[in-house]
Amino acid sequence: MNTENVLLRIEGMSKNYGQQAAVDQVSFAIQRGEICGLVGQNGAGKTTLIRILSGLIFPTTGQLVFPKPVKMGAIIESPTLYPNLSAWDNLMYAALQLSLENPTERIKQVLNLVGLGDVDRKKKVKNFSLGMRQRMSIALAIIDFPEFLILDEPINGLDPSGIKEVRDIILRLRDEYGMTVLISSHILSELELLADRFVIMHKGKVIRDLTRADLAAVVARKLYLDTVDNAGVKAYLEEKGVEVGLEESGLVLNAELHVQSVINLVGQSGIEILEIYRQGQHLEEYYLSLLN
Repeated sequence: MNTENVLLRIEGMSKNYGQQAAVDQVSFAIQRGEICGLVGQNGAGKTTLIRILSGLIFPTTGQLVFPKPVKMGAIIESPTLYPNLSAWDNLMYAALQLSLENPTERIKQVLNLVGLGDVDRKKKVKNFSLGMRQRMSIALAIIDFPEFLILDEPINGLDPSGIKEVRDIILRLRDEYGMTVLISSHILSELELLADRFVIMHKGKVIRDLTRADLAAVVARKLYLDTVDNAGVKAYLEEKGVEVGLEESGLVLNAELHVQSVINLVGQSGIEILEIYRQGQHLEEYYLSLLN
């Protein structure tokens, strides 16, 4: 781990309720510019830990260490939206509370970022779809462009298109704005697409802390890609610095690569993708194996 790039260290963190430890001696670090996926079943301690990180509750023992001051944003449980106000007015209220400079330009930027820029300014939030409300919640959390964004179950209840919209926003926040993101979700297949690091909790403890590369090595996975011109794609990707192998089933890439990033990169070559898939154990299967 690059200690110079650490945004936050959690050291010996515990939270007790009576005799019950909801979080039990948790220690791990989050790197700047990474998406950290928090994995665990109900009761594992994820939400309690997130509430501590957000300053909503205090730990019983342990500490949070920020090597440098960090501006944070968060969506915890049900975010507060004013249902009888429009998206614009919700954000303007938040911008004025934060005394942001040029709030009008900031609101335009944020609404476009979350895909709500074309929504009628008179449309009230209570008339938004679930996916729109979730993206609106993200807009509120990033109105002042925090360095560290905490998202607790941001895709709960969304349909596949809504999940993809949120995924694309999170990746864009990391890639274009350099935000560090801690995200908790029960949808492990989605975390697998997003996260650079996986912190797995069980009964209040961290039982695994793995990078994407660590996970790929543990489960012996490969990322396979088949296109209408594999030789052309291989040459194109190697020009971009991506290591590519060639097997009978197609091209083989490092399993830690994000599928969506590969799709976007190959799309720039203009060559059609026929199939892209991972072979080997997935995060969900690996997680369940740890509990058995």
